[in-house]
Formats: sequence, structure tokens, C-alpha cells
Amino acid sequence: MKEVSTIAGKATKLETVTKNVSAKTQVNKDVKINIKQHDNTPKEFRCTCCGNTYSKQQGNFMPSNFETFKGNGGYIDTCKKCTDQLFEYLTNFYMGNEEKAIDHICMMYGLYFNESPLAASKKISADRSRLSTYSSKIQIKPWIGKTYLNTITERIEEEKGNVIESLEDVKDSKKAKLKSVKFFGVGFDDEDYPYLEDEYLDWTTRHECSTKAQEEVFKQICYAQLDILKAKKKGLPTKDLTKTLQDLLATANLQPKQTKENTLAEQNTFGTLIRKWENEKPIPEPDEEWKDVDGIVKYITIYFLGHLCKMMGIKNSYARMYEQEMDKYKVDKPEYEDDDEALFDAVFGGGLDDSD
Repeated sequence: MKEVSTIAGKATKLETVTKNVSAKTQVNKDVKINIKQHDNTPKEFRCTCCGNTYSKQQGNFMPSNFETFKGNGGYIDTCKKCTDQLFEYLTNFYMGNEEKAIDHICMMYGLYFNESPLAASKKISADRSRLSTYSSKIQIKPWIGKTYLNTITERIEEEKGNVIESLEDVKDSKKAKLKSVKFFGVGFDDEDYPYLEDEYLDWTTRHECSTKAQEEVFKQICYAQLDILKAKKKGLPTKDLTKTLQDLLATANLQPKQTKENTLAEQNTFGTLIRKWENEKPIPEPDEEWKDVDGIVKYITIYFLGHLCKMMGIKNSYARMYEQEMDKYKVDKPEYEDDDEALFDAVFGGGLDDSD
């Protein structure tokens, strides 16, 4: 396995090169390489990994269309036994991901890599590895004659097809909206814009965003989050990107250490606080000092709703409450059943003497 580890170490350098390939990379698909071949075909073929020799290449070595193997009869210089061991090693290295291991080997030996023959290689026989099956699949139409350079070209074209490079591209987009492209700018993938929208909305609904400067900081935070997400998907380091995000959070005063309970009301608008309380827990009972000490609820219920219902002739609980409240302030006219003399005596304190 020492030889296999050496090959894997060299392959890591090749993989680093391919990670730098992006949609902005310029390639010439029509370029040709003409390496002068010498007719000195050897009588025996030696594996550069294990050192074993074979009398023939077919069946013992995988074929490759890459230019560097033309002088070797169109076969790679590592035997199938070693490449199978390398495939097992890389599968373990990639945590059981056989597809990633095959892509790695294809990159090393210039073999064409594509999802279609990869899916077809899942149906393998007991005496053949998946790598050997995949190698035979790419030697038939429509993949015959292709190399890993075709793989890189296809990936670049696929990535370019998803990038919004101008506002005109929004017409052919399935996910990006014109409003989002104008707001966040061009140059992102089609599927990036919904992510940016969701993150921006999440930030601005939880924190105050009332100035253009705050708006720009939140946009930069969303960009940084997107860069970190993409880097993690590609297996790239995120230390510098995370540092950038932390600096932006510090600029916006949004780092966890900067957020304290006593500054919660200052960092959030009243509306966002109401939303937070309603989503996380019911609004608690108010303190005694904040209760309805002035009876404002009673005043509105009786003197507004009750009075309005009474005035409109509507008979309901509000109207009855209003009538009961008004009864407290009514004065009833006294009625007497006696004669007028008795009423006069009651008012003036007695009648006059007839002799006078």
C-alpha cells in the first residue's frame, strides 16, 4: 500500500489544481496536442506501482485516451490490481463515497468522468470492481474518445449556464427574480438568489435595518454566508471566510458577546419584539404597575361601544352595561299620591291659619 499512498499523494496535488477551475476559467475546446510517438513497443509491460510485469496490456491495464499514454499503447501504466487497491483506499478516504473515489482516479489518469456511465457502473459482476466496470463503460459511445479535459469543459459550461451575468438572463431563470437580481447584483448562480433573499429577510426582521448603511452590511453578511456554504460543499477551507463574517457581525454590532439582555429592546424594533414574543411564547401578564389602573378598558367598553349601541338602537350586552352605568347618575322625579294641600304642606312646612 506504500506505492498506492504515493500515487494518492500525487493525485492530491492534481485535485488542488482542478478546484481552481470555475465558470470564469477560459478554455479552448479545439486545442490539439501532438506528441511525437516512437515505435518501440516493449515486449513486456511493467506496472509502475507494484513492479509486476505482464505479457499484454489488454485485461491487465485500463485504457486511457489521454495524450500522455499514447506512447504506452493507449493504456495507463498502473495495473488493474493496483488501481483496484487505490480505488478501495480512496473510497475509505472519502468516507465510503465511491463516486468521489472514481472521480479522483479519473483525474489522475485523464479518464473521462460523467454521471451517466457512473450510474451504469453500479451494476457490476462479482469478479469485477466498480472501477473496472466504469472503465469499460466509457470506452463505448457516446463517451468513447473523451478525457478528463472534456469533464472539466462540461463542468465549466454547466456552471456558466446557471450564472446570472445580466438582467436579460433572468428571463431564462427558474428561481431568480428580477427584483432580487437588481438588489443583490449579477454574478451569482440561479439557485443562490432564493438563499440570499431568505437570509436577508431573516436578518432584517430580527434586527433593525432603517438606513442604507445597515442595509449594505446585511447584504455583505449574506454574501459571506453564501461563500462559506459553497466552500464547505467543495471541501475548501473556510477559516478566512469565517473571519470575514465575524468582522461583518462586529461592524453591525451583532456578535453574540455584543448582544445582552439589557440591550434587547434597543437592537429590535417594537414590531420585531412583538413577533418574537408571539412566536416563542405567549405574552405574559403585565406587572401591577402596568395594569389597567385607570380603567381605560371599562371606559371604552361602556362609554364608546355601549353608547354607540344604545344610540343605534342595538340591544346587546354593551347597551345594557351602558344603561346600568347611566342609572347611577339619574334623578327620578318624586310623585305624591296625596292631595295638593298635603303636597303644599310638605313643601312649605305646614298650612296657614284660616283666622289670619
